[in-house]
Amino acid sequence: MVGMVKNKFRFGNLEFTLTKKTPTDEMFQQWKQEFFSMPEANNYKVWLTGGYLEDWESNDIDLIMTGKPNYKEVKNLLYQARIIGVKYGLLIDISHWDTEPIYIYENFPSAWGVGEGSEKFVVEKLNIDFKLFINDNLIKEVKKYKKVIDGLYRYKFTYPTKKQLTRDYKSKPILLNE
Repeated sequence: MVGMVKNKFRFGNLEFTLTKKTPTDEMFQQWKQEFFSMPEANNYKVWLTGGYLEDWESNDIDLIMTGKPNYKEVKNLLYQARIIGVKYGLLIDISHWDTEPIYIYENFPSAWGVGEGSEKFVVEKLNIDFKLFINDNLIKEVKKYKKVIDGLYRYKFTYPTKKQLTRDYKSKPILLNE
């Protein structure tokens, strides 16, 4: 097909190509069903946030895992979330946070990007890498990180980001598994 933009992603040991498109509810429901069929997924809370939730034009789905981390389990779930995403044509942006996003939304709204204000909130994240490449170009890089186990890294991240400051967030994070 003409006009189909394909992007090659590299994150950790994962490398995959996806056609750039807006996620649909059907694609996301398929992903959700498969991801939550893994028993370990229910050891954590998984939150939906970001552009897809806000109903903006977005080419990824932003997810946050919270709960006391078993590092091996978290690493596996972060990989599987992305692999299952690719299966359904979805770009899944997921990491584990030490703080539930609803806490930030309710107690530090401007740090979440809601309303006016200049609050900041620092989150400790776990992820499978500290660099993201798209089409072999380095897109994101965390400079200060600590290796927790092979293939899992911890780093601090301050909210709101520059990108968040340019947007008008309205939706509170949604817990996907209760």
